[in-house]
Amino acid sequence: MAPWFSASAVAPALTAAWRLRPGGAAWLTISVQLGFVAGALVSAALTLSDRWSARRLAAAASLGAAVATLAVAFSRGPAVGIAARVATGAALAGVYPPGMKIAAGWFRDGRGWAIGMLVGALTVGSAAPHLMRWLVPAEAWRLVLVAAAVSALLGAALMLRVPSDGPYAA
Repeated sequence: MAPWFSASAVAPALTAAWRLRPGGAAWLTISVQLGFVAGALVSAALTLSDRWSARRLAAAASLGAAVATLAVAFSRGPAVGIAARVATGAALAGVYPPGMKIAAGWFRDGRGWAIGMLVGALTVGSAAPHLMRWLVPAEAWRLVLVAAAVSALLGAALMLRVPSDGPYAA
């Protein structure tokens, strides 16, 4: 989930690089939310987590989020950058809900604990870009976005290493 707040973490740098007007930086976050809602609605309407392996769906979505985050990092302007943020949100809609299904599929007892741990891990992942931003110089802001993309790629690889959606998967 690191791509979620990656652009927000470097918003001052993106605002300067893209010459955004006052308030324009808000679109760095709003666009992800809009993409997530659209992606979640499409995923639910098409019942993607029921048709496909949740872990493969999450892996593909993580890959999509990584590519979209890299597009933001190397975009020359707000049109492509904001569109890439919408794509990031849509992709992350394929990570969060299937992640819940995977967590529930591995636990018959203790599902609440498993889902709580997952939400905690997702929250840490969402906060990671702000930590990355704190660790790198301001002029290296693209590194924050690249690191967020790499973390999404690692998440995709991890999902593919899990042998199944779990013994209690619905």
